[in-house]
Amino acid sequence: MYYILFLKCVISGFLLAAPIGPVNLICIKSTLSKGRISGLIVGLGAATADALYGYAAAAGLNFLISFINQYETAFRWGGGMFIAYLGWKTFQSVPPSPSIDKETTKNLYKVFAGIFLLTLTNPITIFSFIATFSSLGIAILVTSLPKAALAALGVFLGSLLWWIILTSAISFFRDKVTPKTISYINKLAGALIILIGIASIKIK
Repeated sequence: MYYILFLKCVISGFLLAAPIGPVNLICIKSTLSKGRISGLIVGLGAATADALYGYAAAAGLNFLISFINQYETAFRWGGGMFIAYLGWKTFQSVPPSPSIDKETTKNLYKVFAGIFLLTLTNPITIFSFIATFSSLGIAILVTSLPKAALAALGVFLGSLLWWIILTSAISFFRDKVTPKTISYINKLAGALIILIGIASIKIK
């Protein structure tokens, strides 16, 4: 029973992380311009938030769902504006020179916190988990808080697996991409992220 629950949650975390969105675009941009570690930190921030929402969905924390429903507009505007801001920063960013290619620990903490908050402020995340957990029959398998914690761990590892695969694939091409190409990619990714942010504010 436990391994079935764990496996289903790993699959859920992977599937929910995979669709292309602002975090995926930021991860790709960070990996290309700053290296795999920076891209993995982006994924780690998203995976941690996914685990928190996965726990809430598995444990049936109705108060959290009600809170998100009650302040859905604020979440939508806050999250959308934050996404647009990150898109603008991405659009403006330039490829670093080889001498300053490494991220500092302080910068990595900031990246982690920013992506964690970005994922948390997206109310669609919790409802995506509820829908996925229901379709895979995960909800009926969670009968205790330890099982909810196991579900959260499965979601975290599944999500992290996607980010490892993505950053590994992007890193393979990194040495073949010129700084000029990275600059174009930053502008394209930034523009797409800004549009996603605007769309998330308007779409209910």
